Amino acid sequence: MSPLDYIRHLMDATARNYRRREALLHDRGVLYAFRGSSGYVLVIVLLVISLLVAISSEFIITAQTNVRYIAKFSESLRARTIARAGVNLGVALLEADKKGAASGLLSGVSTNSNVDSHQDIWAIELPPLPIEGGFLKIDISDENSKININALANEVVDRSPYYAVTQRFFINMGLPMDLADALIDWVDIDDSRFPYGAESSDYYLAQARPYRAKNGAMDSIQEMLMVKGFTPEIYYGLGGGNFGLERGLVESNRDARVLDPGAMAEPGSGRALSSRRTEVAESTAPIGRERSRRLDEYFRITGERSDYLSELNKININTASFRVLSALTDEMTDDRVAELIRRRRSKPFESIDEIADIVTDETVRRNLLTVRSFIFRLAVTGRVNKTEVTMIALYNRQNKVFYYMSEQ
Repeated sequence: MSPLDYIRHLMDATARNYRRREALLHDRGVLYAFRGSSGYVLVIVLLVISLLVAISSEFIITAQTNVRYIAKFSESLRARTIARAGVNLGVALLEADKKGAASGLLSGVSTNSNVDSHQDIWAIELPPLPIEGGFLKIDISDENSKININALANEVVDRSPYYAVTQRFFINMGLPMDLADALIDWVDIDDSRFPYGAESSDYYLAQARPYRAKNGAMDSIQEMLMVKGFTPEIYYGLGGGNFGLERGLVESNRDARVLDPGAMAEPGSGRALSSRRTEVAESTAPIGRERSRRLDEYFRITGERSDYLSELNKININTASFRVLSALTDEMTDDRVAELIRRRRSKPFESIDEIADIVTDETVRRNLLTVRSFIFRLAVTGRVNKTEVTMIALYNRQNKVFYYMSEQ
């Protein structure tokens, strides 16, 4: 056999062997091809180990995820329980204040049950309180310090005195007074449009997504965003009007007291805790328009719609903001408002007649103003580790009912 024939024979044999192995791989799989070789068992072991590692990894990841989820759920449940307990505690503070029993819980607070002010126990700025492995933060604010939109009009009158207050409020904000007309058209019971307002036929039904004016009481303060002219920018106080042009703004005129940890009584001593004013003395604390322009901090929808003269609708002069006080009458200049706030810081007003020299309109004083509060907003946060749950509640202390409660 010549060398050339030998080489051709070897190539043919190699090709036949390749095709045979290819057929075996195709018909019987890769494991059959390795059968009988020294690496066959090793390959099987490696494949089994790889499969077990993959399954184990997936199991470990799933188990860790479930453990974290259960821990997070447990923390959320505990935080929710703490927040709900905080709502009950806030109600207890409000009831203690109503009964004049607040001094038994905290010294240095007002004990006059006929007057509500920022010197009452419900207005105390409490630090986060440790409870059940977590912390509780309670913040209570007075809804009677705000203007009740639902009292602008009702089934009896098409326009109440709160309409003029609302007009002045928007003018002071540099916003068009037309917004008051749009609000009153939304809450009144008819389809007759105020001069600069809006009703279903002439505005709301003509929108890209048509809807009707409420023609009734608002169910939520956020409903203002559905009313003509109330853009998110205006509602959330992010622009519009004289935004950015006002001077002498302050964070708050609340003059809140804070719990004094250094004056806490020893357990079992029978002595009440103590409160103190904030570090800024009342004589030097700045007074001015509040920095926040969020409308939900100055307007509310709670009260008594059927009778706009109800005490539930009146504005508490001891807790009302600078912006709301400025809107009471045309004569409420910045100096007059500042004087009113200065006096109440020294001693809360016990009668509306004490401000007769500031608010000279007796009709306004009698019909719109009060020194008592009935409706409160509770913002209670329960925290466990990094998990927080906040409960928001609107509570009528006079009737002992909740208008609203939700979790955030």
